[in-house]
Amino acid sequence: MMFCYLAAVVIEEIPLKLFRFAFCVAATITSLLCSATELTKVGDFALLDHQGKSHQLSWYGDQKAIVIFIQGNGCPDVRNGVPTLKKLRDEFQRQGVVFFMLNPQTQDDRESIAKEAEEFGYDFPILVDEAQLVAESLGVDRASESFVIDPTTMTVVFRGPIDDRLGDASQKRVAEHHYLKDALNAVLSGETVADAIPSASGCLVSFQSRDKHRQNKVSYTQDIVPILQDNCVSCHHDGGIGPWAMSSHAMVRGWSQMMREVLMTRRMPPGQIDPHVGKPIEDMAEITAEEKQLLVHWIDAGATMDDGAEDPLAALTFDDPKYSLGEPDMILKVPAQAIPATGVVDYRYVPVALNLDKDIWVRAVEFIPGDRQVLHHVIAYLASPADKTVRGRQTGSARGESIGGFAPGRLPDVFRDNSGRLVKKGSNLLLQMHYTTSGKATVDETEIGLFIYDEPPAYIMAGGVAGQRRFLIPANAKEHKLEGEQLIERDAYLYSMTPHMHFRGKYMNYTAVYPDGRTEILLSVPKYEFNWQFSYQLKDPLFLPAGTRLVARGAMDNSDRNRFNPDPSKPVHFGLQTKHEMFFGFTTLRYVGDTPESLLTNKPTGDDDLAGL
Repeated sequence: MMFCYLAAVVIEEIPLKLFRFAFCVAATITSLLCSATELTKVGDFALLDHQGKSHQLSWYGDQKAIVIFIQGNGCPDVRNGVPTLKKLRDEFQRQGVVFFMLNPQTQDDRESIAKEAEEFGYDFPILVDEAQLVAESLGVDRASESFVIDPTTMTVVFRGPIDDRLGDASQKRVAEHHYLKDALNAVLSGETVADAIPSASGCLVSFQSRDKHRQNKVSYTQDIVPILQDNCVSCHHDGGIGPWAMSSHAMVRGWSQMMREVLMTRRMPPGQIDPHVGKPIEDMAEITAEEKQLLVHWIDAGATMDDGAEDPLAALTFDDPKYSLGEPDMILKVPAQAIPATGVVDYRYVPVALNLDKDIWVRAVEFIPGDRQVLHHVIAYLASPADKTVRGRQTGSARGESIGGFAPGRLPDVFRDNSGRLVKKGSNLLLQMHYTTSGKATVDETEIGLFIYDEPPAYIMAGGVAGQRRFLIPANAKEHKLEGEQLIERDAYLYSMTPHMHFRGKYMNYTAVYPDGRTEILLSVPKYEFNWQFSYQLKDPLFLPAGTRLVARGAMDNSDRNRFNPDPSKPVHFGLQTKHEMFFGFTTLRYVGDTPESLLTNKPTGDDDLAGL
């Protein structure tokens, strides 16, 4: 800070004819040496790294410091600086400092970043900032810059090069000044980080979208509303499942900062998958990097309305039919459930009689919540005529024998390609119902619509699970890994995958291990959310030859960094209640050759015909 003052004094003392030149020189030097003294507040963000793992800044709030080093493929200063960065990591990570790389270069994709990391031995998580919004918030100029963030205040306390060994087109044999190391020592000792730090000398980072949107104002009507219509208003409208309605510019502007937060932390759109791996998924809401840039830049510019324009959102109308699939063939009314205003509501197991006088083939199931504010999920377990005891029904529910379910954001269960599920005469349903309190006492009266074939379908839809039921998650474990496997004993087609865990679920992915030894990632959910229980439907059914193994791998976060964790001080085992845990990678599939006619001679196989949640 002293240099900033001296620079101003020098300008006052020089002759007028040299003023312009001196001002440019002094301003340049001042910018180089004083930029690090300005504390930049960093908003929370979540990004996937080059290996597809999710990282959220606030999750590392128990660390003493967070180091972010800007990486760019092919940048000499990055490549030459990494060995020193590794030494610093090895020295400081034991003291509570976590290290990341961040790649905001639009010319680098995840595949090329991973290749560069392997070739040059970058064993750091490299956060891929495809929209460049994190780099913008940090004020990044060049690759090889390093930032130190104080996780308690979420501010940048240091910005600059690792040391002075590397300069513009030059290298010293030995560094004289160790800027990053000195900054970390200061942070750990509670001292003020030194200012007057020079800028890094690495490769410049271009921010084309930021510069374009500064020159040409983002349009609410032309740019923003189409994104909202394509991705958001189907839930965020009056009567929709969203907690507020995007009914006008005024509403969107009022909620704009919240929109920014949930976009930056990947909370919205819900149910996000890793788009770089896996099979194409149907009906997934996805905000592209370009759309995220438009939204955030518009919000940061004040979320303004176009001058003189009419509001397209205000003109939208919605005709929400009670049942999105049309009128059901059978409507089941669930007994009314009184829900208190506050407190924890244990899972309820509610029997619902079907009163069937003949076998039926179900082609779809749709749930209509009585009160969306409190109903978290429903699983409809099928109790066969031979399974009449309460103990038997609960054992069946633990096995997961289901014909459908409801959870926020989940679409109705529709059995595709002229397939269905058999429900035999005399069967009934046992509903597992999970409620969360909303601050207001209410009564939930949910309905279930069954859509029934007039004639038996061509094929039988079955289900399965790659799960693990015997485990113990240690107290305070941040990433306790679990794995389950489902063997496909006969040729089959895979239709959907439904990861299911409770509050401590961290991530889950599905991998197919084919009989010839090939492996293929089918789905990766890097950031599992208990409040959004999605069934991910494949756009095209995937053929699985007999002998294929479906492997579900995931992890549990039983630490205090998990804001949903009921009690990180206790170990957790398998159980039905949310105070316990589950690890199920459910699947919906169709076995080749399984037809209604085949039931006369052979019972379909496959994990007790598991389906649904």
